[in-house]
Amino acid sequence: MEASSLALKVYLILGFELAVLYGCMFFVVHQCKKAFYANTTFLGISFAEAVNQNRQTDITIVQSNGTTHFFFFLILFAIFSLWAATALIIFSTSFIQIVFMTLSAIGYGLVIGFIVMDMDENDGMTGLKLATLTTAAMFIIVIVTGINFANPIFASIVTALILILLFAEFFSMFKKISRGYARKKAIAGIITFSMSLLVSISSVNVSADQGLNNWDTAISHAFNMYLNIINIILYFLELGNS
Repeated sequence: MEASSLALKVYLILGFELAVLYGCMFFVVHQCKKAFYANTTFLGISFAEAVNQNRQTDITIVQSNGTTHFFFFLILFAIFSLWAATALIIFSTSFIQIVFMTLSAIGYGLVIGFIVMDMDENDGMTGLKLATLTTAAMFIIVIVTGINFANPIFASIVTALILILLFAEFFSMFKKISRGYARKKAIAGIITFSMSLLVSISSVNVSADQGLNNWDTAISHAFNMYLNIINIILYFLELGNS
């Protein structure tokens, strides 16, 4: 009963945040396409037509100083709200935690939506579908196998892989990398955060077995899953763009 009660809280929060995240993503994609076909702008952003290698229409964002500043502040908002949510998970009340988690979902939803449009949106939409299927697969694996992926050995391996991935990301910030390297890094990111998601899902049962069944614990678990899912989405988009 404790496990099911805690899980209900966790997936209620996670479901709401993912609905906001995906809702903002598809809102941006829809509005950009609508603006393109109506030959107008969306949030001051103009669009042009291109054709990809498969002879499909590719709607591209027309770059300007205005769009550069807009995307800079949008990304800044998404990052700030995510950092704030991370800090408030530890130091604040449940309501404030949910508010900033939702703000980060709005920010990242908008950013990811524009990333999809800035790359070939056909590949971008494929990446979103694959990320969603991968996320669902991780939940199915935990449910079907019954394995506790939150065990110390598996969790330590995941932590080590995340640290290596962070080093690779830091390296790529200061040196131009090849498409092959970017593709390998994206695949490594997908695998790493899929494994991390397995740990997060299993952790819900571990907490329930320890008698932890409150909203603060539920928010913490939901936030961990939420972070993993965002990273899975971003790395699938990077893979599609590489």
